[in-house]
Amino acid sequence: MDTINEQRELIEKLVKSNNKFKGNEDLLEDFCSETYKRSYSLFDNVNVKDIENYIAKVANTAILTVLKQNGRVRRRENKYVSTHEVLINPVPAKIQEPETPKIFEPAVVNEPFVYDIADPRDSFEEKIVRKDLLQKIVDIVLVAQREDPSKEFLKIFYLRYVKEFKQKDIAKEVNISQAEVSKRLIEILKIVKSHF
Repeated sequence: MDTINEQRELIEKLVKSNNKFKGNEDLLEDFCSETYKRSYSLFDNVNVKDIENYIAKVANTAILTVLKQNGRVRRRENKYVSTHEVLINPVPAKIQEPETPKIFEPAVVNEPFVYDIADPRDSFEEKIVRKDLLQKIVDIVLVAQREDPSKEFLKIFYLRYVKEFKQKDIAKEVNISQAEVSKRLIEILKIVKSHF
């Protein structure tokens, strides 16, 4: 897809059309973020028309995950049920017995494990915020550059924070001493901080 906003609109449309959304409207942002985290790699590689049905299935899974995390559904007999349902045969609470020391024994688990792998990429809200913040910082550095072009703030900023050059490499590139590069970086940071 072309933009993050288009991705957001598609995800939001699919989440709102899901039958589990009704009654859980307050979790819209969580549903959208979880869906994006589970499908971000597809947006970069595939045409939206080709994956809309797949993203709808991803949204359904994401909604269930968020509902479980918020305690609104639980799994019972291989299906998910709302926690607002009243049990027909209430189970009496177990009386806690005093704990006795146990000998370590390996646990036998009959249920399969499900591992949720955290998505290292940011959600689209975080990307939008980061992009806006970065643009504001670049604008501040541009103004500082216009006010004092001889200090080459923009070039130093670009080499340090975009290209990730070390100070000694910046000094060679700009043809000034490393100490002067350090002073100018501190100046840039002070100018940027003064605008926040």
